[in-house]
Amino acid sequence: MYEIIKSLKPYFFSLREVDNSVSLDIKLPTSWKYEHIIAPYRSIKFKVQDKNDKFNLISIFSVATQEGYDIVIGCANEIILVNKEEEEKRKLFEEKVNELKILFQNQSLDKLKDIKLIDENGQEDTTGIGMVEEGDREGQYGDSETQGEDD
Repeated sequence: MYEIIKSLKPYFFSLREVDNSVSLDIKLPTSWKYEHIIAPYRSIKFKVQDKNDKFNLISIFSVATQEGYDIVIGCANEIILVNKEEEEKRKLFEEKVNELKILFQNQSLDKLKDIKLIDENGQEDTTGIGMVEEGDREGQYGDSETQGEDD
């Protein structure tokens, strides 16, 4: 049980069994989403116990069986994992926006026009990001002969 509670820290608040139900209480930042994560878990319910400007204290309920315990713990872990990933994505997005701002300040318009982050189909363009790096553009603007490996 210690390892399970430790894995939920610092969001773990309490674990209790009332009648035939288990209730896992977790304290989450108010910006975190959880309803859409809980919804697919048909055998559990949740209730917001307390809410303030910084945190929501939610209880996740299920039947007090081994499966019920596993489900509420799994759901809580998923809520934490998904929201931490979303926070990391937001942070990375802000970093990349700042990098793009610097790139746009320092590169020529022609080089910036060559940048492709997604292709025509809306898919990730894995080749476009490197186009702004310094390099030999001879193949594009130079002679039409194929270059050897040592060129």
